[in-house]
Amino acid sequence: HNGPLLDRTLLTQLFPSGSRVRNTGDVVLDNPDRRSPYADQLSLGFERAIGPRLSVSADYVHAFGRDQLMTRDLNPGVRVDTSRTGRIVRRDPDFVSSVLTRVNAGRTEYDALQLEVERRRAGRHRFRVSYTLARSRGNTGGVSVPAVPTSPFQYLDDMRLEANEGPTDTDLRHNLVISGSAVVPRTGGLTIGAVVRALSGRPFTVLDTSVDADRNGMLFDPLPPGTYSGTGPNAFTVENEGGRNGARGPGFFQADVRLGYRFRFGERRLEVFGEVFNLTDKANFFLAATNGDRRSTDFLTYTALRAGAVPRTGQFGMRFTF
Repeated sequence: HNGPLLDRTLLTQLFPSGSRVRNTGDVVLDNPDRRSPYADQLSLGFERAIGPRLSVSADYVHAFGRDQLMTRDLNPGVRVDTSRTGRIVRRDPDFVSSVLTRVNAGRTEYDALQLEVERRRAGRHRFRVSYTLARSRGNTGGVSVPAVPTSPFQYLDDMRLEANEGPTDTDLRHNLVISGSAVVPRTGGLTIGAVVRALSGRPFTVLDTSVDADRNGMLFDPLPPGTYSGTGPNAFTVENEGGRNGARGPGFFQADVRLGYRFRFGERRLEVFGEVFNLTDKANFFLAATNGDRRSTDFLTYTALRAGAVPRTGQFGMRFTF
């Protein structure tokens, strides 16, 4: 019959009945003192109507993230030298690798100013402009999916959280959204709509994994502040402030437009429309972890688009209402 063949005699020789196989990977232990993370939030808002159709609003939001979960190594090691491949001497040699547990050591702070101007439907047109200026920092990246974040600066029992201070992984400084629609006068039913989005780039770390400068067994050593550039096609340059998440990746911009025309047949209506996504054909790039690593051939080089990012795309459709 088709399928893999097993040499059971060899398996029995290698692993006799009752034998124990050593765990050569990381061990994860639960922490009975672990608590649920929480956040304290404060918000202040102001809204004012200007005439019957126009309104403006401003909101300030502050959030304290406390007792955020982080991963701590209970079996830390020291590398014998600063090379990438140097042997790591663990505190407890009975465990080949790390012994990890969850601790409530993380702390984050988020501040945001949210501004909005909105004109409600007034005859032939409406629009909304929303802008958010935000800042998110902490001693952790702040993202616990798919894995609870570590402190890559931990040395022996000291998690060195002060060295891990920096922007969180979700820190987006600027976020602008403009949307609107209008009926074009004297056309008998032509409508136009648009949505424009512009976002700042996410932070990332510029580092070099070819060395272990602090010899803590983790290949995470940020490069000093300065200007860094990639080489080859699609290379880019960043101003690095140093430390974790000391540089900014590419921003995001996309403009989508829609044109439609309505034909009326008594109580029935036929709408014909065309839509164009990413009208300016802007390439919105994604940064992988290797893009910030000077050891990688992809260092400061765009290699992929963001999820869902598409080149300029158009579509045509019709809808009949009766």
